[in-house]
Amino acid sequence: MRNRFIYLTPIIIFIIACKSEPLKVDVSNVDFQLEIIRVDQQYNSQASLAEISKKNDELIQKSEELYSYYTSEMLQVGRPDQDSTAAFILKFTQDSIMQLVQNGIDDTFGDFSDVTTGLIDMFRHLKYHIPNAILPKQVMTYNSTFTNGMLSTSEEIGIGLEMYIGEENEIVQQIPFPVYFKKRMNADYLLPDVAESWLTANVIEDQSGDSFLSNLIYFGKLYYVIKSMLPEMSDHKVLRYTEEELIWADLNEYNVWQHIVEQNWVYNTEMKVKMRYFKPAPTTVGVEGSPAMLGQFIGWKIINAYMDKNPELTIKELIAERNLTKILKAYKPNQK
Repeated sequence: MRNRFIYLTPIIIFIIACKSEPLKVDVSNVDFQLEIIRVDQQYNSQASLAEISKKNDELIQKSEELYSYYTSEMLQVGRPDQDSTAAFILKFTQDSIMQLVQNGIDDTFGDFSDVTTGLIDMFRHLKYHIPNAILPKQVMTYNSTFTNGMLSTSEEIGIGLEMYIGEENEIVQQIPFPVYFKKRMNADYLLPDVAESWLTANVIEDQSGDSFLSNLIYFGKLYYVIKSMLPEMSDHKVLRYTEEELIWADLNEYNVWQHIVEQNWVYNTEMKVKMRYFKPAPTTVGVEGSPAMLGQFIGWKIINAYMDKNPELTIKELIAERNLTKILKAYKPNQK
């Protein structure tokens, strides 16, 4: 791609950072309750076998589906109703590496009250915008041994908190994950990750399809609904960008879109093109100096433009709209 990008100055950063937040609504009268189950704290290194056995039995009653998946697939110690499971869990809690991981979880999420408040507020916003949406009944947090950061069933959300203890954590630094992946292991991204997990599992049907455009529109809708659930959150956190990455994307939006159009990619169905723009990576391949996944960013901009031109539309109606060309016509990025 030709070197036609705009680079950052302090004045430009200040102007972009001061944009107002959309979708702010009053949800104080929206009724929603959520139970939080802290498995990571219940299975601590001080627990005895008898205490773990008791907790295991309690958790079977509270969450048979998700908890069973946790013990059998994440910890790989068997089904929770097996006689040997509690003893295996005890060994897990006494493992020196897992104790260090738990220390990282405790340091980051020992006080979970802010996250709990954020989760409840987030789903109140979803209920406000889509009154008949499926909503979770409980959230279970645990140490998934770096196997599963987020999981949603039809009633529950599972969160592997060790996936959000930060790239500076001493254990995270030793894990052979790519650097770009470790940058996503940020507590600031937990709530938008929860929102995306729940929406894709229970609210928004996968409409990504085969074409580049269908992926733009699908991810644009997804990120727009996430933003509607987190209207006070900074846009860069909703997109899981750093502030500097979002500023780059904002400044270069026109040039990126022109490149997509010039390459005749809008209706392209090649997998390698979609991989460049929609999959996690250090950068968007072929776009110099860019953050990853510019396809999600452009899609979000397209949906913002469509909703700005159709303020009477509800989010439920937006999700239901399948006319991709109709949505795309609203999008005209300004050259900065």
